[in-house]
Amino acid sequence: MAVTITLNNSRLMGSPIVAEVNVNERAEVVFHRVVLSVAMTGGGSSGTFKFSSPVAGSPLQFDISSAFRAVADKFSPTATALSYPSYSLSITAREEYMVDGIVRSGDEATLSQTGDVYMGSYTDLERISGQAPARWSRKPTSSPQIAFTGKSLIVPGTCSGGGVWAAPSVSTPTVAAGANTTYNYYGITTPPHGHEIRFINSLGVHENIFVAGLPTRAANITTDQYTIARQETLTQFSRAIAVKYGDRETWTFSSGPLDEAWVSWYIHEFLMARWVWIDINNIWIPCHVLPEEQVTLVQHDKTDMLEVMLALKLDINGSPM
Repeated sequence: MAVTITLNNSRLMGSPIVAEVNVNERAEVVFHRVVLSVAMTGGGSSGTFKFSSPVAGSPLQFDISSAFRAVADKFSPTATALSYPSYSLSITAREEYMVDGIVRSGDEATLSQTGDVYMGSYTDLERISGQAPARWSRKPTSSPQIAFTGKSLIVPGTCSGGGVWAAPSVSTPTVAAGANTTYNYYGITTPPHGHEIRFINSLGVHENIFVAGLPTRAANITTDQYTIARQETLTQFSRAIAVKYGDRETWTFSSGPLDEAWVSWYIHEFLMARWVWIDINNIWIPCHVLPEEQVTLVQHDKTDMLEVMLALKLDINGSPM
């Protein structure tokens, strides 16, 4: 067989997933190329995508992560369904070449993987160092996190071991009062303005945080002004009206006191999250995080408390209360 396929980095679709195709070059042909057909299924959707490259040396490298993301983007997670779809693929590589003005199909090879690719991505540092994450979470263990008693703490499990990745999984222990060394938290009674926030982390898995303070609530209202023209008399005249919409609230929280590792985690994990929900009166309200263009990590020349301000804009109009 003149064509063979190998696949590396086949775990997290947010990073390059490279299919290498080895093919023997053919002499006395006008052109020679490889067409790669990638069939994707997972998360309740599917799709077939094609890539091609001229044969100019071997192996040929194809980044097929865009095919994974095109299928995975159709999946919409929810705050309460803590399930994680896996994605399967079937790759067919076929060589094509032209002889005497006729396009011919040459050898081909097929590679299949079932339920082996997950959402999320490596960090750039992990890619540089070649060190895969050991857990489906990047929460630091330098100090305990604050959690609210009676709530569930979402604890992502191990994602790698012995070179073989395990499917995403979480445990949801109920938070008890006081310190807990097993799950690295300190449980307190829910304060009057305390809220639980859930999000999908950079590895594609649910996590949650608990924020104790609500410094400000604000509403953003969009207004369009129009003029209604009328035949003017002494008692009738043209007037202006305003159409108002988009009364969405922005809630600003403080993370509370943090050490440097937790500040870094809040900025690089939570502030970068795409899918976020906040629990308001036992209803999970979708929202999104509004980070500032520049967020201070640490100032070593000052002794101020380290904290991160979290601005969440609710994705619903009107009052959530």
